[in-house]
Amino acid sequence: MFKVSYNRALLRFRLETVTPLAIRAGETGLDPTAVDLACVRTNHVQHGTTVYIPGSSLKGVIRSAAEAAVRGRTFRHLGGQETSGACDPLDHRASCARHAPKGREQVPSSSVHQRNCLACRAFGSLSIKGRCALRDLFPFSRAGELSDDDRSNLERANRVELRHGIAIDRISGAVAGKALFEQEVIPVGVRFYGEATLHNYQAWQLGLLFTVFDELDQGFAQLGSSKSRGQGVVSVTPLSLVHEQRTGHARSPKAVGDLVDDATRRDYGLFAEHPLPAAPGAPRGLSSRFEVDPEHIGAWRNAGLHALGQLHGASQEAR
Repeated sequence: MFKVSYNRALLRFRLETVTPLAIRAGETGLDPTAVDLACVRTNHVQHGTTVYIPGSSLKGVIRSAAEAAVRGRTFRHLGGQETSGACDPLDHRASCARHAPKGREQVPSSSVHQRNCLACRAFGSLSIKGRCALRDLFPFSRAGELSDDDRSNLERANRVELRHGIAIDRISGAVAGKALFEQEVIPVGVRFYGEATLHNYQAWQLGLLFTVFDELDQGFAQLGSSKSRGQGVVSVTPLSLVHEQRTGHARSPKAVGDLVDDATRRDYGLFAEHPLPAAPGAPRGLSSRFEVDPEHIGAWRNAGLHALGQLHGASQEAR
């Protein structure tokens, strides 16, 4: 499916901390004055050392929430076969990883794709590449010269709070191990900016991404550590969306199910497609670009959610 580029989308969004956020660094190094649980940081070439949200951390939360939404259901695609909503990635005998070719085994990519669950089709597995990718989020809206607002936000983000905690033995109720530990947290009201990309995507995959963004925005899904202590609640605001597709289909935006032929739809086990909203388009190299302004992102969100709802409506609960 990735041998030909049919369409792609880039969704830019803002994430703002509603409660303190702690995404821990793997190691604190040898500095004896360092806190026990430090926030993850990176060295930006233009703005120096700064806290940030790794794209892998956000993608893990998004995938987990998406799997929970579709697990326990089966869906019938255009090839006539049934596809599960989400496999168990920790069970290699039952997960979609078992479909990866072994050794020099030659297996058509369409057959591998058809046997993967919905979650793995969207986010990838050991047998196929995912449609969705998340980039690192930084506390400024764009690189280069910062506006006053971005500079102020960057300073607030790196003015981390220090919280103290005590480890308690769950059985005895007494202090366990080292009595006191320190934890860095990013304060409330800090904005991070990121991008999510979709490649050769169906409308339902866009809807699945918006579904999880809604769960994050409503507080049902949280980021980072210490979530049971009230941390990691964020708000999510889509800022812009750009859709590109092959120039031969330039009249209106289309999902990949409307861009491939009938044989490809059946071979890859694609689902019935849902139309995307109209948007102003212009040629860009070998593609056509459709830019969606913030006022019309809601229409694209609703189209994706409707396509996802059609899949749910045609699904069967796993017995």
